[in-house]
Amino acid sequence: MKLKFIDPRMFKFIDWLLFANIIVLILFSFVAIASAESEPLTENAGSLSAAITQLDLSRTFQQLSWFGVSLLGMFIVLLPDYHAIEEYYKWIYIVIVGLLIAVFLFGSEINGTKGWFRIGTSGFQPSEVGKIGMIIVMAHMISKKTQGRDGGITKVKDILPMLAVFVVPFALILIQPDWGTAFVYAFMFVSMLFMAKTSLKLLGGLFACAGIAVPLAWLVMADWQKDRIYTYLGIAREGISQQEIDDLQRQSKQAKTAVGSGQVSGKGLFSLGGESKLSNISQKQTDFIFATTAEAIGFVGIMIVILLYFILIFRTLYLATKAKDDFGSLIIVGVAAMTLFHIFENIGMNIGVMPITGIPLPFLSYGGSNLLTNMIAFGLVINVSMRRQRWSF
Repeated sequence: MKLKFIDPRMFKFIDWLLFANIIVLILFSFVAIASAESEPLTENAGSLSAAITQLDLSRTFQQLSWFGVSLLGMFIVLLPDYHAIEEYYKWIYIVIVGLLIAVFLFGSEINGTKGWFRIGTSGFQPSEVGKIGMIIVMAHMISKKTQGRDGGITKVKDILPMLAVFVVPFALILIQPDWGTAFVYAFMFVSMLFMAKTSLKLLGGLFACAGIAVPLAWLVMADWQKDRIYTYLGIAREGISQQEIDDLQRQSKQAKTAVGSGQVSGKGLFSLGGESKLSNISQKQTDFIFATTAEAIGFVGIMIVILLYFILIFRTLYLATKAKDDFGSLIIVGVAAMTLFHIFENIGMNIGVMPITGIPLPFLSYGGSNLLTNMIAFGLVINVSMRRQRWSF
């Protein structure tokens, strides 16, 4: 296919509500990250300039630089017709698998997961960007079976090739081991199959196979991953000390304490005149950004953040219904599923209803790979949305 670039007339079909929602979340993330990283301001901080000098803005500026790169990535994704991108689905898949093999062999281990390439003081996580690639690959394969048909996927022979393609990156992520990200891939895949009206018998068979594989998965799971699940269930593994149990529970307890201590209006950003209960917790700017933010802005503020996420998901799914073909609709569904899983799991682990995993909160958590992934993913959503009309070039 000849690469078709954007027509100026399409700009009026850009979903500015979706874009504005994303930008508001990102702008607030700069404040939230700075608040999480900085020591509480003293009441005699003085002028604004004097107060700013007391803040730790190093990661905020790094996130700002990643935002610039991510915004450029989003713009680049808007340029070609999404069907032109589809033409390269085989190469996209090869690159994803190649990067996942390379990072397993040559990558760096962070927090027990060998899934990062170190780039100076920053890191690049291939499994994050791989989510976008797998959405494109799966949307292509599923839409080839559904486009122009009244029904969905009903035959085992139709779904087997998709499973074969899916299981390779899924398994490579599991052995890093990064089970949280692997479950994101699985949720995206199942959600896309469900929206493609796949037979409930086939979906039930997939869930049955997954259930059978659980005992095998437990055998290959790392001890620290098992301990997280034991701790979540309130079970003490044989041979583990009370000190180790306390260490595992500390983050969860501190996060729940922080969320509750924010009460209705919060302690205020940067904890002016007070001391954050999360001052010693690790990853407070990434995995536990929700708890630090809830402590700062309270119930009212955090409900506004949750409302923004609700609008983001609702608007994205609405755009999926307006896409002009199955491929475009499935891309949007895949992005919505990826984002929804991140939101549900991250907030859930911050309030103690889900096990702790390394799943960041979209657009709010610190991290370049995740921000780049989300911006490009929603660039694809806007790409599909703005091309819902037929144009002559």
